[in-house]
Amino acid sequence: MKRDERLWQVSQGYRAPRKRGRVGQPRCLITEEQLQFLLSFNFTVQQIADILCVSRRTVTQRLRQHNITIRGRYSNMTDAELDERVIDLVQGNDELGPDAVRARLFGEGIIVQRRRVRQSLLRTNPAGAALRAMSHRMHRRTYRVAGPNSLWHLDGNHKLIRWRIVIHGGIDGFSRMIVFLQASNNNRSSTVMEQFVQAVDQFGVPSRVRCDHGGENNAVCLFMDVFRGTARGSALRGRSTHNQRIERLWRDVWNGLSNVYHSLFTLLEQDGILDINSETHLWALHYVYMPRIDQDLQRFVNQWNHHGLRTTRYMSPYRMFVRGCLRLQSQNLTGVQGLFGADEGPADEQPAEQAVRPPVPTFNWPERVAVPANTFAVEPGRLQELQHRVDPLAGSRDRMGVDLLQEVLSFLLS
Repeated sequence: MKRDERLWQVSQGYRAPRKRGRVGQPRCLITEEQLQFLLSFNFTVQQIADILCVSRRTVTQRLRQHNITIRGRYSNMTDAELDERVIDLVQGNDELGPDAVRARLFGEGIIVQRRRVRQSLLRTNPAGAALRAMSHRMHRRTYRVAGPNSLWHLDGNHKLIRWRIVIHGGIDGFSRMIVFLQASNNNRSSTVMEQFVQAVDQFGVPSRVRCDHGGENNAVCLFMDVFRGTARGSALRGRSTHNQRIERLWRDVWNGLSNVYHSLFTLLEQDGILDINSETHLWALHYVYMPRIDQDLQRFVNQWNHHGLRTTRYMSPYRMFVRGCLRLQSQNLTGVQGLFGADEGPADEQPAEQAVRPPVPTFNWPERVAVPANTFAVEPGRLQELQHRVDPLAGSRDRMGVDLLQEVLSFLLS
């Protein structure tokens, strides 16, 4: 950390309290819980020292005092065991690189050195490593936001809409931390609102949200206008191409998992196993693959939020969010203050740039992408029997659920 950054944090951010003794300098009070919390996000010793505004030596002494070892946190699994786990995580997806795989392992509680993960990928999939080496790095526009929870970006992804599946997501603009990511069989406003509320319960209420003009965002925008105020631009609506953070995320979601399901469903149609014009077939597809997609999305969220970002000196989104909250807790930032017990409500801030435009009634925006509801229904008794016979998350990974889909179709059509 540069000297001017250190001076700014000392004056504005969190500082470890000190306790005076009879002699010598006051002692820094750093608890074991604080150290374990910061280490759980994979902060380095130097980063912990910067956050607490103490020296690296002080952190090292406190770690030793509480019998906490850094090296002991690394997994001692053999190369063969690591290769087997990497193959299981990658599942033939050549787009996943060392940082993504390492983040997925960390999300499962397995901490492995980057060097070992890179070597494992070379051993298990050398062709994929060569493909990634030849790919071009994407150049992005400069993006800046005040702090954590200052601006959330919301959007829906329609890559799988042919099969009536929509993925809704939200990302914190400051840290790039995914706050929610979930697949649905509809594009209703109530669905997006439900996911947004779950994210708010976990991460707090953002100061502002940015989304497009789709009607699926109406409930969230209404909530933000009521909770934060209407004259400050609490809900910024515009074209999806201007929603930079979430649009970049969709590219990684496609590379990470959507492309696999898109190719699989297309192949199922070509082989005559799936008929998208049949409500029964679509019901069976959702029964088997919606839980699988959601499970993979949660794995992706863990991977994304734990992976190091090149432009932030390989700080993960989780670490960026935590460090930003601690650094800015004394600032009058609406999105941060609520995390530290400040009274929530309409924010007294300068209006956002778009707030100077004439206000548009929230519900004037139509739902641009409508997903037809499935008209096929299963009797409760038959559904219970099916749930007893077929677990959507069971089966061999090599089969990718195709055998389960065929079993469900056979049951429904019998």
